[in-house]
Amino acid sequence: MSSTERLLPALLGACLLAACGGGGSGGPSLAGPGQPDAGAGAGTVDTSNDPPLRTAQADLDAALNCTPFENPDKPPVLLIHGTTVTGTEQYTAFYAPKLVSRGFDVCIVTYPDRGLIDQQISAEYVVNALRRIHGETGREVAMIGHSQGASMPRWALRFFPSARDAVADFVLIAGPNHGTTVSLPAALGEQLFDLTGLGSLPIGLVPEAIYQFAPGSDFVAAVNSGDETPGDVDYTSVYTLFDELVQPAAPVPTAALDFDQDNPRVANILLQDVCPGHLAEHFSIGTTDTLTFALALDAISNPGPADVTRAGGASELCGLLPLDLAELAMPQRAADLLTIVASTVGNGPPDPHLAAGEPPLMDYAQAAVD
Repeated sequence: MSSTERLLPALLGACLLAACGGGGSGGPSLAGPGQPDAGAGAGTVDTSNDPPLRTAQADLDAALNCTPFENPDKPPVLLIHGTTVTGTEQYTAFYAPKLVSRGFDVCIVTYPDRGLIDQQISAEYVVNALRRIHGETGREVAMIGHSQGASMPRWALRFFPSARDAVADFVLIAGPNHGTTVSLPAALGEQLFDLTGLGSLPIGLVPEAIYQFAPGSDFVAAVNSGDETPGDVDYTSVYTLFDELVQPAAPVPTAALDFDQDNPRVANILLQDVCPGHLAEHFSIGTTDTLTFALALDAISNPGPADVTRAGGASELCGLLPLDLAELAMPQRAADLLTIVASTVGNGPPDPHLAAGEPPLMDYAQAAVD
C-alpha cells in the first residue's frame, strides 16, 4: 500500500474530527493574499524592531488566504489551526462561514507540515499574516487559534513588536500555554503519527514541535519569560476538563494565562465552570463547539476579553446545541470534505521533521531568556 493510500483513511478521520470542509458554494470564498482591496485605512507596518524572518517571503505569503476586506466596522479575524490538520481543513466548515455571516473579514493561515515543524518557524507564518492583514486594512486583528494554533502564536507576540501592534484580541482555545503533562514527547509523537498515518517513529526520533510541548522545554520557558500577556492585547483562554491532550486543566490549568492575577485584559474560562457537565474534548472545542464559539464571538465583538454574562450568561449559553447541525449537514459539506481530502492527499504526507531533541532557541529568544 502506498503512503498516500495509508494516509487517506487517517486524513478522513482527522478531517471529520476537525469538521473540515471546503471553500465551495457552502462556505466563504478565500482569495489569495494581496487580492483583497486594502481600503483607505491601509498603511505601512513598522518591522524595524523585529528579528529577521528565516522563511522565504513567497512561502509566507502563499500560506495566507483571506476573504475580501469589505467590513471596516469590525476587526479582521485570523484563524490559526492546530497540529495534524491544515487551516482549510479545520476552519472552512464552521468558524469561517459563521464569522463571514456575521460580517467579519476572515483570513486563514496554514503553517508547514501540519505543525510538526519547529514552532519558532511556524510562528513566522503568523507574524507575516499579521503584518499583511494589518498593513492592508489599517485595522487591528482578532486572532482565534486552537491547540498549537493557540500557544504557538504567543511566540510571535512575545518576540515580534509588529505582531503585538497588529493584534487587538487573541482567543486561545485549548492552548498548551505552559506545556502539557499528558505524556512524554515520544509517546505524544506516536499518537500524532498514528493520527496522520505516518506509521511508527524511528527509535529516539520525534517531530521537532513535539519536544516543544513539554512543560520543561526551552520553548515554553522562552515564550513565558517576562510578561505572559504582552502588548495592548485582550486575551481569552478557553479550555475544558475533558481535554485528552492539554493537561492539567486543574487546579492550575496549563491553558491559563496570568492565572489568578486579576489581569483585566485576561479571561481564563473553563467551559465546565459555565456549563457543568458540558462535553467538549480537544478536537470539538476548537472546531464545532457552539459554547466556545459564542465566547470567542463575544471577545472579538466587544472591548476587553470574553465576558460570560455579556455573552448571554449560563442560562442562554448552556442552552446552545453542542453542535450546530445546520452548519454541517448540508450535502455541500460532504462534497467539500472529499475535495479537501483529495487535495491534501495529492500533496503527499507531511515532512515529519524528526529530531533527537528540541530545536535550539533562536538567537533573539536565547538572548531574551538569558
